[in-house]
Amino acid sequence: MNKKGILSLKGANCASCAYTIEHVGRKIAGIEDIRVQAGEERVYVNYSGSSDVLDKITGLVENIGYEAEVIETEAK
Repeated sequence: MNKKGILSLKGANCASCAYTIEHVGRKIAGIEDIRVQAGEERVYVNYSGSSDVLDKITGLVENIGYEAEVIETEAK
């Protein structure tokens, strides 16, 4: 089942920041697609499996040095 999640994002406001989050995020098992919209301060994630994937993305973003929080999830 394809699922979607949206995270709020603070502190990542450039293309390099977005690239770093996307590049590393794609290595997390279950991530089908990840897109960062720095101007919107959002991370859009398509994933499969449990919602733990969103927790992993949140932790990844915080480990890189930005702030993130899950604000929406949706199963398709």
